[in-house]
Amino acid sequence: MTYSLDSIAHLDHSKAFAQLNSKFNSFNPLKVLRIEQFEIRHSNVLAWLLDPSENHNLGDFFVKKVLSRIFTRAENEERILDESIDYVNYHFASYSDLEVFREVRTTTGRYIDLVAKSDDQKTVFIIENKFHAGESEGQLDDYLSYISTLYEEKGYTIIPIFLTLNNVAPSHAKYWVLDYSDLLDIIQVQLTLNRESIADRVYDFLTYYVSILKEELVEDSEAVRLALDVYKTNQHAIDLLYATHHDELRKHHRYNELFRQIDSIEDETRTTLKRIYVKQKQTIDYVYRIGSNVLRQAFLTFAKNEDFPEEAYQADSRLPSFILPDWVEFKEIIGEPTFSYWLGHGLVVWYERTWDERLKLTIEVGPLPFEKRLSFIHALEAQEIRINPKAKIEGSKFTRIHTQKVDITDWANKEDVLDGIEYLYQTNETMNTFKKIALAVEAIQSQEIKANDVKEVSQRNNSVSIPEQAFEQFVAIHKLHSENYRFTHRNSSFVTQTIRELEKTYGLPVENWWLNSVFIFWFERLKDDRLKLVLELGPIQPDLRLAVIEELEANGMTIHPRSKLPTAKYTRVFSKARVVQDWENVDEVLTVMEYLYNQEGNQRVLEILEKISI
Repeated sequence: MTYSLDSIAHLDHSKAFAQLNSKFNSFNPLKVLRIEQFEIRHSNVLAWLLDPSENHNLGDFFVKKVLSRIFTRAENEERILDESIDYVNYHFASYSDLEVFREVRTTTGRYIDLVAKSDDQKTVFIIENKFHAGESEGQLDDYLSYISTLYEEKGYTIIPIFLTLNNVAPSHAKYWVLDYSDLLDIIQVQLTLNRESIADRVYDFLTYYVSILKEELVEDSEAVRLALDVYKTNQHAIDLLYATHHDELRKHHRYNELFRQIDSIEDETRTTLKRIYVKQKQTIDYVYRIGSNVLRQAFLTFAKNEDFPEEAYQADSRLPSFILPDWVEFKEIIGEPTFSYWLGHGLVVWYERTWDERLKLTIEVGPLPFEKRLSFIHALEAQEIRINPKAKIEGSKFTRIHTQKVDITDWANKEDVLDGIEYLYQTNETMNTFKKIALAVEAIQSQEIKANDVKEVSQRNNSVSIPEQAFEQFVAIHKLHSENYRFTHRNSSFVTQTIRELEKTYGLPVENWWLNSVFIFWFERLKDDRLKLVLELGPIQPDLRLAVIEELEANGMTIHPRSKLPTAKYTRVFSKARVVQDWENVDEVLTVMEYLYNQEGNQRVLEILEKISI
């Protein structure tokens, strides 16, 4: 890749870059003080908010809300159970005597960011603040040991908190997890609900601080769109400017040519490039971070390879997420989230880059209506998925049921990251969790919520094939002619004689489609080891297609209005799936095929098709 200096001029004339630059350079006095760049200044704000005697006049509101957050975070559930903490008493206690200390020096010469002490409640809080930095070896243990030595014998309860920007887990098991998104929520709620009681200058200060946190934490879809647009059309300029201040990129092979060019530039030109970068640093950094985000790019490739529909995934730059497309059908069983949650489904899978530079996959049950959530949690537990007891308490919203990590050799290499994404998706543990989720849903459906003998995947297997012998037996049972079925390992399709009769009235598809029939059945093996049967109306002439749909509706079927558009091609009129415990057992696969085909909903559709074919 050749990096032309002319590209800098093109960037200067980019409308999208100008819009983004304007967004990032709106006036904020805290930015003038560069508070957003230094962890110590965030600690100062936090100390001010925690101190009930400070001039914000919020009293102990903030410390109570912080306690409420750490006691309700999913990551901290086990700590509550292990330590038998009465978090209700903590939440409703008074902390008006709380004293807050900054940079407390330990006997080893290290400094604790924040220590807060309430003599009335005999409680000491340690807060280790990591806004961008990582842990130092032995740091957390040192802090806890020092404070324990001072206060444990006096009967104080010590609550160590690990505060990070992006939900990083502490290396020390005794620390409670908290992140800046929690603080952002606490401040925003206070500003919204209690505007009248907050002094104007305090309100303005907190509003400016919220703006800084949002830039770090909230994915602004418009800003992301602009950044991607800028990077796509001005990648050379962005890479060139960014690299002038980031020598650490030299270790990545893909930047070799870029640094060869930078090293060949005259000193005066290099100084000019650095000056341009410094002037527009925040905008350039943002465009580079979003545009060159390898996790996002690798995830998009993964989603494309898996043929996920757009509504089944979100390529967030930090936490890309997805659901198995067929999980949409679970909504009528497990319910829908009670508030906005990821992809609008009660289950979600996401990837993230961890603090120790590994890739992590998480599967989580979200904020479903309590009765349905509890039923689902019990059903998952019956499938031997380990469930924290607190997940069964009313008010619990998020329950992680599977996490797994893998090392990434080179985070700058898209192929390495993609390999990690696909590996975590295909592991035995992930596949078995998908299968157990499906079994749990089936158990709820049949009201048989009891432990099932789940056959574990014995080895990592990318195969999604259907046993040919099982399909052949199905074909024989239903006496299908050879021209009316086709076997492939992924999708085994067939049509009945009734469906063939429809061709006399409604014609053939206008494009090459499966068995070249009006309707098509197919069996498909899903990722969670379910077998799915689908019956779909295909791409026949639009007027004839509409006539078929009107006949179906006249016979009591509900068809989505979108299917009546002239551009519509495919309409599913029946689909059902069921778990196959042992895919090598031909008899079991055949039994599930028969079960699906004989479902009342499918037989009803076939009766309607037979009626309209006459």
